Amino acid sequence: MKSTNFTLLNYEKTILFVIPFLFTLGLHFFGFDGLYGQDSYEYLRYTNAIQDYIINGTPPGQYFWPVLYPTLASLLGFIFGSTTLALQIISALSFSFTCIYILKILEIFYPKEKKASLYILIFGVFCPYLLKMGLIVMSDALAMVFVVLSFYYFFKSYYKQTSLAPLFIYTTCALMTRYASIVITLPIIFYGLYLIYKRKAFLQLFLAMLLSFIVAIPFLIFQRDALFSGANNPFLKTWSVANYFKSSFTTQDGTTQYSLPNLIYALQVFYHPGFIFIGGILSLITLKKYKLLFSFHQKVIIICSTIYLLFLAGIPFQNPRILGLAFPLILIGLFPAFIALIKIKLIKRYLFLITIVTIVLQLLFFTMTFKSIYQRTIIEKEIATMIIPFQGSDLYSFDVDLAMKGRGLNFNFKNLFIEEYKSFNKNDLILFNPDRYKVQWKDKAPMLNWYFIKQNYNLELLKTHPLGWKLYRIK
Repeated sequence: MKSTNFTLLNYEKTILFVIPFLFTLGLHFFGFDGLYGQDSYEYLRYTNAIQDYIINGTPPGQYFWPVLYPTLASLLGFIFGSTTLALQIISALSFSFTCIYILKILEIFYPKEKKASLYILIFGVFCPYLLKMGLIVMSDALAMVFVVLSFYYFFKSYYKQTSLAPLFIYTTCALMTRYASIVITLPIIFYGLYLIYKRKAFLQLFLAMLLSFIVAIPFLIFQRDALFSGANNPFLKTWSVANYFKSSFTTQDGTTQYSLPNLIYALQVFYHPGFIFIGGILSLITLKKYKLLFSFHQKVIIICSTIYLLFLAGIPFQNPRILGLAFPLILIGLFPAFIALIKIKLIKRYLFLITIVTIVLQLLFFTMTFKSIYQRTIIEKEIATMIIPFQGSDLYSFDVDLAMKGRGLNFNFKNLFIEEYKSFNKNDLILFNPDRYKVQWKDKAPMLNWYFIKQNYNLELLKTHPLGWKLYRIK
């Protein structure tokens, strides 16, 4: 019996690696390459720019985010011959290691509990939002695994007196991937420094500083002039407690209206089916068994996740991607409630069937949340194919221009968001979808440019995409 359990546990850990790649390969067969929207193409652009720097010495230029994700992808891209594939593989590997190290954290806290692997298999591996992170070209999954590794080595050191150096190294990796990670890891960084002082383990701190400096070298090489640019983020500058209670915001990205106030939205990591659809039940069980929250690790999880969620609630926009960094901690914190739930006689009796049904439901939620991303990728490919015959001209566009660049089209691209243009030339091309942007970008540069063109120039319609994008030529 022990042998069977051990084999099953190893099998489940293997699944943590296999599933992201099965999904990646399957979606690749259906035309999905992980690229969608503007951000993913910016990651691709900068990854290619770093490769060009390595080969030709050409400086990669300005970049808005930390550079660890594109740096790793540029190196891996030499091996695979494709930077796009390298970026996607890093996301898939990050998702796999995230699930494994959440499980390893639970094994530190509850070494005799045999259901931890089942819990992570259901609500980690098949978590709709986490699975999505493992498939797309974004830095979210890489930042998340570094955050989870930071907490793993913090708790391992606290309970088993191991070295604290990995804590500081991985928090640096997380920071060099996404600036916001510093908010969720700051409490354990301070406590780690306290433990360093208490244990007189200054050699560990010196080693951590040395290796952290090595991690930061790509940033110092490529973006040393933007050392403090993270603090200049326009969303960070408009952070406010008042945003906790707002659901409508007007920012540089236009006007957006959400269904929930920011504070309620930030709590979605506890109850949204995109994260964990029985989270509400587990949260109620946790509150009922509140004494479980008095352990050291639960206090740390509560403090770190609360600080991070309150920070996010003050930012004037909503996006489940940025909530993802907190979800591994929430998953860890709710585990005792899951154990209490499956000990109910009826649930225990039909646990296998309930597991299958739950996984199917998780996959259904994943399909629902991933559908728009998949469609966006296909649409961008179709638009690129549609405008290929007109290459070589000036192309004014918005939103899809980075996708057209990323897919290798040869235009002189000009973004309708960057400025309000006062004149256009004959034979200039316009690629735009006014119906899509007329609400969010009302009275902003993209729509103001469009109205100016419509009022002052004759347009020849060249191509139309079924979902509203149209290619015009100025006559």
